[in-house]
Formats: sequence, C-alpha cells, structure tokens
Amino acid sequence: MLRHHQHSTRVPAGRHVIGRVSGDIEHPARILIIEDELLIALMIEEMTREIGYRVSGVAHTMAMASREFGKRNYDAVLLDINIGGQYHAVTADHLLGSGVPFAFVTGYDYLVEPRHEKVPVLQKPFTAPQLRSLLEELLTPGASAGPIAQAG
Repeated sequence: MLRHHQHSTRVPAGRHVIGRVSGDIEHPARILIIEDELLIALMIEEMTREIGYRVSGVAHTMAMASREFGKRNYDAVLLDINIGGQYHAVTADHLLGSGVPFAFVTGYDYLVEPRHEKVPVLQKPFTAPQLRSLLEELLTPGASAGPIAQAG
C-alpha cells in the first residue's frame, strides 16, 4: 500500500515536538539516523532538527549503529534499508523485537523481507513535511505501523 505523506503539522517557532517518552515540550523526541551516504545523512539530520526533533546520533556503518543501539538514547530510528550495499534484516528484526519505533528510508520501491512489510517506509527523495508526518506517526503511542511515504 502506497500512501503519500502530504499533510503538514507546523510547529510554531521556538516550540518543539513533544517527546514520546518524556512528554515534556522542552525535550523533543530523539531520532537515531542510520544512513551510509554522508550527504544524505547530513540532509536527514538537518531536516530532522529543522522540524523540531533532536538527533541523538548518526551512524554510517552497522558497527556505528551497534554502538548507538548500546547507548539507548533514542526514541525512534530512521534506518536506510541498504547499508554498505547490503540489506540488514537482523537490524530491522532487532528494532522490531525491542519495540523501538522505526522506519526504513530508501530509494528502493520494495522490501527485501516479507516479515518487514508493515514497517513504515519513507521513499527517497522526500520533503520535510513528509519526514515530519512520518516521525509524528512513529512517535504517537498506539499508532499503527505500515504507512509508506513517497515524494509526489
């Protein structure tokens, strides 16, 4: 199912998105970005901050991602579906098993593993409103998994 993330919820200047865990407006939700393409990682990091979230870390390799997972200082994860030329199903399984909200960020239009078909997908390229919409859905308690966003 393809669903476009076109709607946008604006965060007033000087305000932050309410953190999922703390519920405190002064502590926006923390996002871990796992992306091996440096320029894309920087773009996602900048967009994430501009829409009112904190970036807890950026990992360019699976070794870096493992270190970030050990810190447990994130509320949601944006995971490139292909790191270092490989699909890392174990990483997605780990996140699913731990209950961490996450989404795949990818330029591919398919998922490699059927068991991950309900994981939300943000299709590259995407806009800041699409990223905001996805993160809001990820961080809303009780939100259903499975939306796929693509630029349109």
